[in-house]
Amino acid sequence: MLLDKDGIFEPLLAPSESDYLPQPPTTRNFADCCNEFWWVSTYVAKGLWREEITYAKYMLDQIVREQLMKMLTWHVAITTQFTHGPGKFGKHLKQHLEPTHWALLEQTYADASYDKTWDALHTMCDLFRTIAIGVAAYFRFDYPYSDDEKVRAHLKHVQLLPRDAIEMY
Repeated sequence: MLLDKDGIFEPLLAPSESDYLPQPPTTRNFADCCNEFWWVSTYVAKGLWREEITYAKYMLDQIVREQLMKMLTWHVAITTQFTHGPGKFGKHLKQHLEPTHWALLEQTYADASYDKTWDALHTMCDLFRTIAIGVAAYFRFDYPYSDDEKVRAHLKHVQLLPRDAIEMY
């Protein structure tokens, strides 16, 4: 409808930013985010070990980063009492994150170097863990410490595997 000359419809509410503010996660949202972050991280490691940089970078920068950004969104929402979000694609994160968290986030953006991508992955894991534990505490969710520890041990193991390894364990 472009114009309601006869006044048939109720007036529309004025647009507001509230439609764009982050919503609190459900227990399932939080668990799914953690699960996706930790288990897809293993695909990044696999791609790096196989020297498949495009695969590894896609998994890191698209799939895994999406979960990190989701967790950072909830963190910003908590710290602003759900009155602000991180902006489209996180463009306002610097304004809302603690300086140490922002510095870590910057370090997760690596070039196509294998070593720097490994570093970015490990930094992303550190940042995700820190933020997710805080989000879990705030909402009284369970943080998957076991998945975190097992996946991080696996990532380190894969990183140290010789290139000619035939078996993983």
